[in-house]
Amino acid sequence: MSEENVEIVRAVYGPFDGVDVAGIDWDNEVIREILERWYSPDVETTTLESGIGSGPSRSYSGWDGQVRYLKEWFGPFSEYRTDILDYIDAGDRVIVPVHASGIGSGSGIRVEMELVISNEVRDGRITRVDQYDTVEDALEAAGLSE
Repeated sequence: MSEENVEIVRAVYGPFDGVDVAGIDWDNEVIREILERWYSPDVETTTLESGIGSGPSRSYSGWDGQVRYLKEWFGPFSEYRTDILDYIDAGDRVIVPVHASGIGSGSGIRVEMELVISNEVRDGRITRVDQYDTVEDALEAAGLSE
């Protein structure tokens, strides 16, 4: 089952790997179809306390919450790319370390960060998404250690 979970997360994240996502219309019908296909209707997302974009420790619920999250996270940027570094099989979770970089639309300042996204998958859908500073933090939160 965990190999299937990796494939589910890869299906969601793969098309955006290395792509400038700042200009995407997150209200687009295609985005809604992706959410409804791969995410649970009651999916929960919690962002990093140190995150760029939406601000510290925000939580988002459901498909509408995911759209709000995407708009708030990427909205402040004229350019934003996420390069996926790995997909780590952690049972019912798939840990995805990424390198993110962007250019602030108002300031023109370039920012870069590494973050780790933990995706909990149940019954073929992503039910929870949590951001962490390190792979070790994500594994520890999942009750695992590297």
